[in-house]
Amino acid sequence: MFQFTLRHALPAAAAALLASASLLPQQARAETFEFAIWYSDRDFYAEHAKKWASDVEKATEGRVKIKLHFSGSLVGAKETVNAVRSGAASGGTTSISFLAGLFRPLSYLEPLLWIPADPKVGVATMQKLTPIARKLMEKRGLALMFMFPSAGLVTNCVNAPVKNIADFKGKKIRAAGRWQGIQLRALGAAPVAIDPGEVYIALQNKTVDCMMFLANLTLSAKIQEVAPYITYWRDGANASAYFVNLDQWKKVSAKDQKAILAASDKIVVDAAPRLVQMQLDSIEALKKAGATVHMATDKEISDFKKATQAVWEDVKKIAGAEGKPIADVVMPLQK
Repeated sequence: MFQFTLRHALPAAAAALLASASLLPQQARAETFEFAIWYSDRDFYAEHAKKWASDVEKATEGRVKIKLHFSGSLVGAKETVNAVRSGAASGGTTSISFLAGLFRPLSYLEPLLWIPADPKVGVATMQKLTPIARKLMEKRGLALMFMFPSAGLVTNCVNAPVKNIADFKGKKIRAAGRWQGIQLRALGAAPVAIDPGEVYIALQNKTVDCMMFLANLTLSAKIQEVAPYITYWRDGANASAYFVNLDQWKKVSAKDQKAILAASDKIVVDAAPRLVQMQLDSIEALKKAGATVHMATDKEISDFKKATQAVWEDVKKIAGAEGKPIADVVMPLQK
């Protein structure tokens, strides 16, 4: 009799326990964005990406997590846009050169030396451009979190540095995107398109003579080992965009979306002053690593800009009327 009662009592008790548990508040499942980053976790940019991911998790009390995948381990730089749009990756970062083909008005943010290496200018410029870019990218399946301005443009060469216009003539140079390629052709160089993750081998094998890059990325990718002749052009090229899949973004509550965008805007304000200094720190580290560095003079930078000025008319044609709000922000910087 006792065994019979026990056999029937246990299932009943279990059912009661499950019923009572269903009445308890349930822990919401965190929305996790698998975020593709092409640069390594030892790069100076990595600390800002990590800070942003941490700030997002704190701001949403753990309801949204950004899981960072460095060194192209999730997807390469040139594939990031399509991967995030399709949902193969739920977020990622890449330069404007990889976005400009799909988002043509963003072409204004790609050319060499388009933005001064001035933190105040960088922050003010991004604060004006980001809302415009957010609306533009949302139409095509991406939710833009933030954009970093750039500084510290360098030319890394295998055999000899480039210091003036004549030095570019005849050299095969890796460029990031169509517009940089047009600029290099104006200088007499032959532009070559290569994914950032493949440039070390390309320089090592002398597939290219030089590459256009940033000082911090040169250091973290150890480019100085195969291209030790470096010219520091000071100002910026391209901008970095950090974005997520729009469909997954829509799963995040309006409250958390607002908190995440606030954290995203803040990371730009906090990081921008350090971005310029980290380029200078990178140059000093490259010198210590054995690189030969030429600091471009004001005249050399001015000559570079004058020789490549025609690119802006080409950008205007391709960007069209939709690009005018961006042109209104960017073009005054070219004077």
